[in-house]
Amino acid sequence: MNRAAVATLVMPFAAAAMFGALVVATHHTTVPPLSPSAFATPAPARTPARCGREIVREPFAGIAVRRSVITQVRAFRRATGADIRLVAYSSSFTRPFNPHQAQQVAALGALPLAQLDPSGISLRRIAGGRYNWLVRRYADAVRAFGCRVVLSFGHDMNAWWNPWGMPHTRPATFIAAWRRVHDVFRQEGAGNVIWSWDPSHLEQQVPGKVATPASEWYPGDAYVDWIGLDGSLGPGQTFDMAFGRQLDDIRRVTRKPVYLAATAVAAGKTQPRAITALFAAARRHHLIGLVWSDVSGWQSAQLAGRPASLAAFRRAVAALR
Repeated sequence: MNRAAVATLVMPFAAAAMFGALVVATHHTTVPPLSPSAFATPAPARTPARCGREIVREPFAGIAVRRSVITQVRAFRRATGADIRLVAYSSSFTRPFNPHQAQQVAALGALPLAQLDPSGISLRRIAGGRYNWLVRRYADAVRAFGCRVVLSFGHDMNAWWNPWGMPHTRPATFIAAWRRVHDVFRQEGAGNVIWSWDPSHLEQQVPGKVATPASEWYPGDAYVDWIGLDGSLGPGQTFDMAFGRQLDDIRRVTRKPVYLAATAVAAGKTQPRAITALFAAARRHHLIGLVWSDVSGWQSAQLAGRPASLAAFRRAVAALR
């Protein structure tokens, strides 16, 4: 591969890493006001030669990535034998949709899941239309991409660790912002989106930290296609302990398909057994799939170097086929 090609591949990831570092360094503080003139118009996206699986067989297995899509997915496939059908990655609200990253996912025969994170942006202003130009730019690029894209906006909104969730934002404001983003996509003709609403599995209150019932943040069936429940199993936790209450709460207000949009199992002697139980519970509760978070931020749950856990995962994921 020549230097120009390498630069073309690396630049989008380098830019994303620089923005992520800025967000961490500023502890998600509000960035200066944005305006359309602050960004150049992105080049039109090219539709991939093939779009991967436009219709995903259920239940499916997916993976969350934080580095090179192709490298990480192929390595995970080799280690686990998983037929990866969904690849999740973070996408900043202030940056254009990255068609090159989505094309890499499509080339692997999977659907891209772009987690659109509105860090440093006022959800109240999004709801009021202040950032319609940003949403239009993103929607136009998704439409031009041509293949189906799963899009999540403001994941884990019902918990405390993101600036767009509790206690910084109230449920009514989040719902209004979600509906605004959805409606702008519809106006722009971006009909190739599967809308994934991804709350946290937590529902607890501890000093200074609050997680609320997911249903309080639900935008409504007209604005959602899939529901991606986020959460991992801690030591000794069962599926019902970790997900039961929020899953019941969600199914009280909607019958939309549910999957685990980011999940893993804590390392330890019980990890292999817990992995087997997690997949079995996903089937028992009629989930349409799960996305495994075998990434650097979840090191305690990574499968590499744990032969028994890898073997359990291989057996469990093979049963999905």
